[in-house]
Amino acid sequence: MTKIKFVDLFAGIGGFHKALELVAEKNNYDIECVFVSEIDQEAIKTYTSNFLVEKEKIINIRDLDDYATDVPEHDFLFAGFPCQTFSNAGNKKGFLDEIRGTLFFDIVKILKNKKPKYILLENVKHLVNHDNGNTWNIIIKTLKDDLGYLIPKDPLILSPHNFGIPQERQRVFIPGILKEKTGITEEYISFDFDRLKLDNPLNVLEPKQVKKYIWENFLEKSVEKKYFLDKTKIKDNYLLTVLEAWNEFLKNVKTINNRTLPVIWSNEFGKNYKLDDLCNWRKKYISDMREIYYMNKNFIDSWLIKYNVKNWKKREQKFEWQAGKDINDIKDSFIQLRQSGIRCKRPIKFPTLVAMVQIPIIYDNLNKGWRYLTPRETANLQSFPKNYKIYNEITKENNDFYAYKQFGNAVNVSIVSFIQEYLLKKF
Repeated sequence: MTKIKFVDLFAGIGGFHKALELVAEKNNYDIECVFVSEIDQEAIKTYTSNFLVEKEKIINIRDLDDYATDVPEHDFLFAGFPCQTFSNAGNKKGFLDEIRGTLFFDIVKILKNKKPKYILLENVKHLVNHDNGNTWNIIIKTLKDDLGYLIPKDPLILSPHNFGIPQERQRVFIPGILKEKTGITEEYISFDFDRLKLDNPLNVLEPKQVKKYIWENFLEKSVEKKYFLDKTKIKDNYLLTVLEAWNEFLKNVKTINNRTLPVIWSNEFGKNYKLDDLCNWRKKYISDMREIYYMNKNFIDSWLIKYNVKNWKKREQKFEWQAGKDINDIKDSFIQLRQSGIRCKRPIKFPTLVAMVQIPIIYDNLNKGWRYLTPRETANLQSFPKNYKIYNEITKENNDFYAYKQFGNAVNVSIVSFIQEYLLKKF
């Protein structure tokens, strides 16, 4: 039985750890977590409730000395590290000087002193372009040139929807192999994703079939009442009225050349100021809206009065229909309440789960009502198994804030498992 020791840095709720457990079960590996770093106390509660790791042994990575003395020898290092701007002042002194003082430097200390064979780092897609590409270049040059890790030639950007999981969440992954511990002569490592394309139901099923696939595999049949919008509550009733109004708008408004409905700002209806000084994209949006208004003036004027739209909050006055022209019912879309407006997505994948805010809303046909995704459903969309204990189950508190936050911050277990298994089996 192959023995794999690993460290879990910026561990959160243990997405990397859970992923490796699944890989180990499948391939009969013997795994041992020898070191964990995390500072979020609520995330630590979830982590220690799911893994055999004592709370007292989870430390702040900043407490390590320059030689990472407290970190045991290990085979695999995981880190979903925060993104920070690096200094340009150290260009003449080498990459390690440029990253000094950042959390990435703490990862490098461990890699330099412990030399694990495998690494897997994860970050937001924006990392690639952060600080005009300076951050990415320094990370790659540090790993490749200073530390001797073989990594992919191009940024490895993956989303759960590439793996048949209905969530669009692009993240950049940096897998690596220490060259001195392999017989590889190539300068880079590569990944073969052809199988994913063939096995991905989101690529081969029709939208109606995808919707059925999602409900059968990712959404819960039995859902507590608290997740449903309740018309007896003022805030919920207001939102229900807004959704009803926009659905009526969607079903009745004629569009330009039968195209998809453009972005709508209801507070722009009836205005006719000059657009000369506006930027091109805003000018086009407003021009399209004005044409929609004049094509549907009688209906829209009546609609504005019927629903007292001018007194809505600013967010609800903006409507973005991104579900296509073959769908004409808001109940068939996935809704994201963004700070900037209401966005309706095509019902084949959910928008990115975001920590603390913007929990998607769906119309539950089985229970006949609008509701938010539950914490367990966000766990499903992040590929955490059913036996994984989530925060509100652990603490018995009737408060989902931390559960949503934790899954919004987590890595997707299916993606991580795929990369881990690929590295371990191929190299």
